[in-house]
Amino acid sequence: MNWGIKILIFYIGFLIIMLVSVFFAMNSGVDLVTDRYYEKELKYQEQIDKTQRTKLLTKKTEIQILDGSIKINFPVLPDRNNSKNSILLYRPSDLKKDLKIEISTDSLGVQIIPTEKLSKGFWKIKINWVSNETEYYAENVLSVP
Repeated sequence: MNWGIKILIFYIGFLIIMLVSVFFAMNSGVDLVTDRYYEKELKYQEQIDKTQRTKLLTKKTEIQILDGSIKINFPVLPDRNNSKNSILLYRPSDLKKDLKIEISTDSLGVQIIPTEKLSKGFWKIKINWVSNETEYYAENVLSVP
């Protein structure tokens, strides 16, 4: 076997590897954090303000993973029937598994979310709520067993 054949085999192998790489890259899904990222960017200062107000509270938002559920203790009670009260369970690896829940706490400010609909693994929980016309925001990372 001479040098010309070895170089030709090398180039053909390189071409095959590149074509396979391009094929897999074109067929892999890309999920954005949000489809409306420009709108979210414009409202980001509001998000920062809500986060700062939440940090100033004496009692913090407590999130615990119990057997088969997620328990959230709110530091201040959310206003009932406010459309801004929501919990978003965000799955970074798969946008289709995101889950948005309305906040409905008991009299102690506790909400229980069953985890039976959630896949095992890494989740982010994003909580927006309003109390006495003041907006709050908390975010935490969860690992659902």
